[in-house]
This record gives sequence, C-alpha cells and structure tokens, in this order.
Amino acid sequence: MLKGICIMVIIFTSSFGGMYFSSVLKNRVISLKLINYMLEEIYIMIEYRSATVYEIAEVLRQDSRFAELGFLKELQFSPERSFQQSWCEAVEKNKPCGLKKKDSELLMNIGRKLGTSDIEGQLGAVRYRQAEAEAAVSEAEEEYSQKAKLYRSLGVLTGVFISIMLI
Repeated sequence: MLKGICIMVIIFTSSFGGMYFSSVLKNRVISLKLINYMLEEIYIMIEYRSATVYEIAEVLRQDSRFAELGFLKELQFSPERSFQQSWCEAVEKNKPCGLKKKDSELLMNIGRKLGTSDIEGQLGAVRYRQAEAEAAVSEAEEEYSQKAKLYRSLGVLTGVFISIMLI
C-alpha cells in the first residue's frame, strides 16, 4: 500500500515537472505577444498624440491589458535617474514570465530608445523593435509547438521509469 502511494507521488511529481516546463514555454509566447501589442500602443501614442515617455509609461501602467507586464508597475521616476535607467531597472526587477535573456534585452532596448530622438526617430525605433518582437514570437511559438508536448510526455515517462525501477 505504502509502495503504491510512493509510486503515485513519484509519477504525479514528475508529471507536474513536465507540465511546469511546458507552461514556461507557453508563458514566453504570451509575454512576447503582449510586448508586441504594447509596442503597437506605444507607436500609436507617439504618432497620434506626440506623447512623452512619461505619459506613455503612465498610460501603459494604468491599462489593465498590460497587467501581466509587472515591470510597468515597478517604474519609478526620480530626478536622479533618467527614464531609460528607470525602465531598465524595472525590467530587471520584474521580468515577465518565461522570458529568456535575449527577450529581456529586447524589452530593455525598447525603454533605452524611447525619448532619445525626434518623433520620426522614435517611430522608426519602435517599428524596428516590433519586428524583433514578431521574430521572437514566431521563434517562441515554434519552440512551444516542438517542445511542450515532449516536456509533458517526458515528465510522465520519467515518473513511470523511476516507479518501475523501485518495484
């Protein structure tokens, strides 16, 4: 009886591990799509409202659609730090779920370019980052479709294998 319970716990635990790694891949896709959508909103605010970086940050922070991008809530402005420094610090403190280092770097580069040139320069920089984000979304979706099922299956199979070895 106790051995059966241990086997079930092992199978459940390893299955949960596989599902966890699969969900990390899914969260990366969701976060990158949200970043891409955020870039579209930034583009619109710059082009049609000529919004400053502080106005952009405030609108994004208050928009419930971007609640999963927790770094926006972390943005704190002070006279000692530039907008770009505040943006990068906020991203480092509170990265969106599942992002890889290169994805975080993309997110930091967005903040580094905002407010550093005229409207046309900013629009070009946002479009460039949007192209990078779209490429990252495609890569993340491909990785998810290739590996998510594999992770879940490996989790279950690992648990079964360990259980067989214990019997």
